[in-house]
Amino acid sequence: MNFLKCSLPLFICLLFLTGCWDQNELDELSIVMGIGINIDKKGDLIVTYQVVNPTEVAPGITGAGGGKQPVFTVYEAKGRNLMEATRKATKQTSRRLFFAHARMLVFSEKLAKDSIYQALDMISRDPEVRSTIQVLIARDTTPSKILRTFTAIDKVTSDEVATILKISEKNWGENLQQDINEVLQSIINEGGQPLINGIRLTGDKELAVTAQNYEVGDPARIQLSGMGVFKEGKLKGWIDGPEARGILWIKGKLVSSAITVPCQGNKNGYSIEVVRSNTELSANTKSNEPSINIRVYPEANIAEANCAVNLEKPSEISTIEKTFNAVIEKEINKTIEAAQKFDSDILGFGELLYRENPKKWRHVYKQKYEQIFPKLKVNVHVDSRIRRSGMRTSPFLFEEKKEAPK
Repeated sequence: MNFLKCSLPLFICLLFLTGCWDQNELDELSIVMGIGINIDKKGDLIVTYQVVNPTEVAPGITGAGGGKQPVFTVYEAKGRNLMEATRKATKQTSRRLFFAHARMLVFSEKLAKDSIYQALDMISRDPEVRSTIQVLIARDTTPSKILRTFTAIDKVTSDEVATILKISEKNWGENLQQDINEVLQSIINEGGQPLINGIRLTGDKELAVTAQNYEVGDPARIQLSGMGVFKEGKLKGWIDGPEARGILWIKGKLVSSAITVPCQGNKNGYSIEVVRSNTELSANTKSNEPSINIRVYPEANIAEANCAVNLEKPSEISTIEKTFNAVIEKEINKTIEAAQKFDSDILGFGELLYRENPKKWRHVYKQKYEQIFPKLKVNVHVDSRIRRSGMRTSPFLFEEKKEAPK
């Protein structure tokens, strides 16, 4: 009896509770996979939404695999801001735009040079948009063309780009995944500036936006292209090639790569495969002229050798390591020079100075950091270890040299 008296109020409360009050049925949603933002001459935003067709990408859904409908469709709307454009897009679709599965946010170069702050504001506020959405800049093309491109492997462009970013960062190291949280964090960090991947179209750009693109042997492709350097929300320029890889060296995020090292006058002597790397950063704030110390510790294997050397000799391995160190140091120093030329602390040195000495940062460095950074002294030291030389202990060239008649 006491149990019933105590439980009765709880049962009454349950009557007023609702379940699944905010549920969303699949047939009521347009699932957005990619968002593209451009700007017109009047300053209005041109927003492109790549919406997936669930019946074509999910074999279990009735009607899937028929090949009669495209894998995705694209909606485009204009607005004075992102929210206005998003609401205007509902004039074109019978379902509500749903952003929880969006994987890619692409800005145009024109918008990036003007400012990305306005466009980032709504995206960062919307609780539906996941913090893992990757941010990119459409280089020498428009976000609309990127999102309209039919890709050969992953049928939805946004999926393919997200996968390319992941694979490229892991195996090549000239691009760094930058989700919206990382972009926003780099903006609010002390002295920091955003760094955003570039993406472009290669091949027949007219064919790219037709379904025939994944039916031909040599289709137009989407390709990563450098990293955009920002200052105060505006794109200032690009860092490409080994200089872009230097960013990952400095940030300690280089997982693997292949680096060419010269030997015996042959500039393509060795291909060294980096298998892991560790970076140590420190700041010297004892004086009013601060400095940064970068120490990189790569571990690598010899993947290819085009020199007649005996790799069984420890002295030869030591020589390769020294040359390898010099190549990496040169890459890192060029990256630092490029960042200082743009006067943009994309490398996070300001945050490092702040963490080392918060009081001195606030009272000495912060007010004049724009004058400090372009002249900031950075000491780079690389200490590599070559662990293996592959299945062969010596190159074919060395074996031929030994066997050649004297």
